[in-house]
Amino acid sequence: MKKTSLIVLLTMFSATAKAEEDPELLALHTWTAPEITVSGKKGDLLQNVTGKESAVLNPSQMSVYKVINMMPSISQQSVDPYGLADIVNYHESFRFRGVEATAGGVPGTTANVEGLPVTGRPGGGVTIYDLENFENIAVYSGVMPANIGLGIADVGGKIDMEIKRPEDKFGVTFKQSRGSDNFSRTYLRIDTGDLGGGLKAFASGSTSYADKWKGYGASNRNNLMFGMTEQFSDKVKLEAFATYSKGNIHPYKALSYAEIQNLDSAYETDYSNDPARYDYYGYNKNEFEDWVVMANLEVKTGNNSKLNIKPYYWSDKGYYMESITGSKVRRWDIDHDLKGILAEYNTKLGKVDLDFGYLYHTQERPGPPTSWKNYTVSGNSLLFGGWAILSNSSNHELHEPFIEAKYRTGGWLLEGGVKYVNYTLPSILTYATTGIGDVSYDDALAADPAIVAAKSAESTKTFSRLFPDVTITRSIGDNSSVHLAYGENYVTHVDIYPYFISQYVTFSAHNITFQQLWDERKMEISRNLELGLKMNGSDWSIAPTIYYAMHNNKQAIFLDPDLGISYPMNNADATGYGFELEGEYKPSSALKCYGSFSWNRFCFDENIRSETGALIDVKGNQVPDAPEFMAKGIISYTVGEFTISPVVRYSSARYGDVQHTQKVDGATLFDLDLTWSKAMLGFRNVDCSLSFINLFDKKYVSLISTSDYKTLNSSYQPGAPFTVIASVAVHY
Repeated sequence: MKKTSLIVLLTMFSATAKAEEDPELLALHTWTAPEITVSGKKGDLLQNVTGKESAVLNPSQMSVYKVINMMPSISQQSVDPYGLADIVNYHESFRFRGVEATAGGVPGTTANVEGLPVTGRPGGGVTIYDLENFENIAVYSGVMPANIGLGIADVGGKIDMEIKRPEDKFGVTFKQSRGSDNFSRTYLRIDTGDLGGGLKAFASGSTSYADKWKGYGASNRNNLMFGMTEQFSDKVKLEAFATYSKGNIHPYKALSYAEIQNLDSAYETDYSNDPARYDYYGYNKNEFEDWVVMANLEVKTGNNSKLNIKPYYWSDKGYYMESITGSKVRRWDIDHDLKGILAEYNTKLGKVDLDFGYLYHTQERPGPPTSWKNYTVSGNSLLFGGWAILSNSSNHELHEPFIEAKYRTGGWLLEGGVKYVNYTLPSILTYATTGIGDVSYDDALAADPAIVAAKSAESTKTFSRLFPDVTITRSIGDNSSVHLAYGENYVTHVDIYPYFISQYVTFSAHNITFQQLWDERKMEISRNLELGLKMNGSDWSIAPTIYYAMHNNKQAIFLDPDLGISYPMNNADATGYGFELEGEYKPSSALKCYGSFSWNRFCFDENIRSETGALIDVKGNQVPDAPEFMAKGIISYTVGEFTISPVVRYSSARYGDVQHTQKVDGATLFDLDLTWSKAMLGFRNVDCSLSFINLFDKKYVSLISTSDYKTLNSSYQPGAPFTVIASVAVHY
């Protein structure tokens, strides 16, 4: 598979600048030095974040989404400079080309690890990894090959994280970071080197803590990771990885549109420290404990063929507690897991490279939720107010075989494939809760409560469909290429369940059961077309791309004209289109410049119904929380052992509602990273860095809690103020 690579972004170490003159490194074509490599692959926008430069984009090294937010058409918003408490509606605030991939209660994240869907939501699985333990983060937007983006959903795009394997030689990395608001993080990794018999291993641990930059409360997270590889022979290799993470998080209070009209005041507004109030910060927190194990058995079956078998398991336990409308506090207990296995066979048939595979994946609810308990405030404590939801524990199930092929002739490259998605939504049994007190979920089920048939879907719902992709690439001389690509992606929304339960009285009055609505669920399908050009000069590279996407069965508010009831259904169409441009310029080994620009339009093709049933004029309106224009850039200049890297990001205006009545102004943010690096005192390297986030203390709105189809009740959060982070890392 040919890669046309653009070496971009920055040089953090003087050793990197010197390595550019090393012919052995140049022969690798794909850099593993501390830089960002951007590669065009199969007509997709594939970008790899490699090495230590991710510390510039996310100094705390705890959020994959912060690391990739320089890429075109990626909108990532944050309220927490460290990534510990970036929570909005139980998922990351993140969009590919205007598409919010996890909207609508999708029980999966946009990030895979080693090609496996081992991160889930809701819960604590989104940011359970230390980024120092990863060497590549690949970002795919729009068209994706069949063997990429495996899992419950891949609409919009996908992120794939590659674990840094154990080193060949013994080594120790120790890193200490301190920052604003009592931020502290300690990270340690030990690589054993070759222990004999082809066995190598690593173990790492980290502990992180930060006060909130406003209000009361703090967040902390502790992580452990272990990895080993065993080379049994030239043909057989076994790899295994395990991760443990425990976090205790106090989020920031979401604000109304009226409150953010005065940003000076909004920057000080947060939860109360009075336990007699329902918005007390102690009633707004979450705590999760996660375990992930995965393995890879690789067997070479020939000179051009190999078999990989990858089993995996993820467990997530914890809870969300939050103040909700109506002066109530809700506790959402979560205890779920997922597991599966990916078998993949790569071979060569004549001049055709083939990749066959099959993924089996099963994932326990939530989402949608299995239990909610409500509390009221009585004096200085909480008083149990009853169960809002009590339902069974059931599983999503996915069968996903695929095939991807590649054929090259002359200056032409033809790539294409297809995956078959057989996805079954879980059955949902809702129980009567009368007489059940404030007990655990297991004890509540042990009481053998009666099933409420009208609130249940005893029958499952299955979707089956083929999803093709094809890309034609034509080389133009030695340094340029043009590609045309088409592919189809998918997602299924499951938030109809809590919506139905909360409005049950109204639905029941019109004899509408949950089974009826569950049976009407449809899979949202996007059809993506893109045309791209890549050109390289001796010291510059440029990559413009245009794309067009049609989304069918997009979720929107549905009004039953006979019954006059509104609820979210997959019955709308939407269109996305835009332009992306990336460029880099390297006038010398000491200076590198990278920039990206994107114009993204994503809007409904028709008017939709509001939650009150009124027909609203939204045709052609940009969906909420999706900036139309973004521009980003970074310059990296190295003098001896010192590197300075200023970063700028611009995002145009967004809206908090689909009717565009709640406008949020655009913002331009500046960051600055100063790094000094040198081999000294017997260490392979000593790295000292000083990072300034939001350098000019810009007041702006960051997170917007909404959805593409909502017309009411959006909420907002200001972005983090000026923040300083200092780090020292030693590598032995």
